[in-house]
Amino acid sequence: MTALWKELRPHELQDAYLRCESRFVVVPAGRRSGKTECAKRRMIRKALSQTQYDDAWYICGAPTHGQAKRIFWRDLKEMVPRDVLLRPPSEGQLSLTLVNGAEITVVGLDAPERIEGRSINGAVLDEYGNMKESVWGEHLRPALSDRMG
Repeated sequence: MTALWKELRPHELQDAYLRCESRFVVVPAGRRSGKTECAKRRMIRKALSQTQYDDAWYICGAPTHGQAKRIFWRDLKEMVPRDVLLRPPSEGQLSLTLVNGAEITVVGLDAPERIEGRSINGAVLDEYGNMKESVWGEHLRPALSDRMG
């Protein structure tokens, strides 16, 4: 992995989260607890190890597009090794396409209908308490169901 991966020395609870195999994981922790950092690592590992679909889609979402970009985009670009990218990062789409066909996209969920129409293999939602109530039940959960994301 890249140099950014070496900076985290997970404490016991972070390590448990990183190793958790549950389908849905909720991490109710305070600021600076490392939950977002761990979530980025989990997402990248899942996307890199995915072999079942050649069009797997993983999203990293926050309440707004700008917020999602600030939280995820720079770190994801630095954390994903260049040799596993199929092409350069798409700055316009905030998307990374991996050599296995998996795509990681940073999305704002202020208009959650934008993620509809495509199966989602995995998702990380940050600042979930500030999202519209409909995000999970009406938009994200149905898209995760197709592939047990």
